Amino acid sequence: MCAMKRTIVVIAMAMAGLLGAVETKAPQTRQARPSQLGGRMTIDPVAVAELMPLALEAADIFERATAREAKHAAELRRRGIAEVPPARSARYTVNTSGLGKLVFDDRGEIYIDRRFVTDEEMKTVYAIERWIAKWFPGETAKRKIPRAKAGGAAGVPVFCGFESARYQRHDALIARLTAEFNANKAAWCGGSPKQAAKIQDLTPAQVKAHMIEESGGNGPRSKAAWAADPLQVNVPGDWGEEKKLVGLVKPAKRNEGTAEANVRAAIKYLSRKGFGVSGRPASARPGSTFDGWREACRRYNGRRDRTDTDRYYSDEYADKIMRRAANPDLFVPIEIKLAAKAEQPPTSP
Repeated sequence: MCAMKRTIVVIAMAMAGLLGAVETKAPQTRQARPSQLGGRMTIDPVAVAELMPLALEAADIFERATAREAKHAAELRRRGIAEVPPARSARYTVNTSGLGKLVFDDRGEIYIDRRFVTDEEMKTVYAIERWIAKWFPGETAKRKIPRAKAGGAAGVPVFCGFESARYQRHDALIARLTAEFNANKAAWCGGSPKQAAKIQDLTPAQVKAHMIEESGGNGPRSKAAWAADPLQVNVPGDWGEEKKLVGLVKPAKRNEGTAEANVRAAIKYLSRKGFGVSGRPASARPGSTFDGWREACRRYNGRRDRTDTDRYYSDEYADKIMRRAANPDLFVPIEIKLAAKAEQPPTSP
């Protein structure tokens, strides 16, 4: 379940706040539709009784999971891995008069990062999920909307773990540019019609999944890139003459240009990477054929660091993009863990 694999929210505080702020009422229906009476939420007393033991257990789980998460973050910092999965997304909130909130994301899910909760602790989390499904059916009904069709008119997926409104900001642009590419692949890849005919259609899901891998972090630099250069194609320290051929001008700093110009250039550059490492127009290698979008993504990044799974960074990078694009309901975190550096023997005095 996607909600079980995401960022920790203060479940315990939410539960305790709900208990402290409610006014019970005579049970009428078996659901806890919130209403405001003098600024306090009313709720079926049966729901409160069912929640009390879960709230106590959740408090202990939260304390332990928070400590594990802090240890994990410290390890990432020590190893120079700056990006971690987003900490927050857009949410629906049941107001409990300032004493706490029961928080849902925009798919009616609560937040738990499965990495920091044990199998035994998850039994309590699943019980909380069942409680929410029972008493807040309106929230849980949102989960039935397929993520692949959750992007509104643009038809671009809303990816698990990346539901915040900012991640949907470029959906219309993605849909439009993807359609333009598929309609005229030869012009975008800079190749012949024969070469272009071998290129599989590019999907909006692939472009957005790639954006998330490049700029989906929750830090200031990632947020700035998402606004202007979400595929980070226009970076001063990663410049080559081939980028002029996709319409870019060498930037003096990060995030120059518009999102449309940069995404358009990135799709051109990515498609050309499918024909060779250089990223030059496909016509530069008239006998070459397109090697697939996964290989294009691998070449787009190209890092050769070894990961903790003893693979090249670029391979992990490409696989994450393709796995995320193929299944929007699967949470694919953006972080890639590098292999620990070998300890150097002490030098002789």
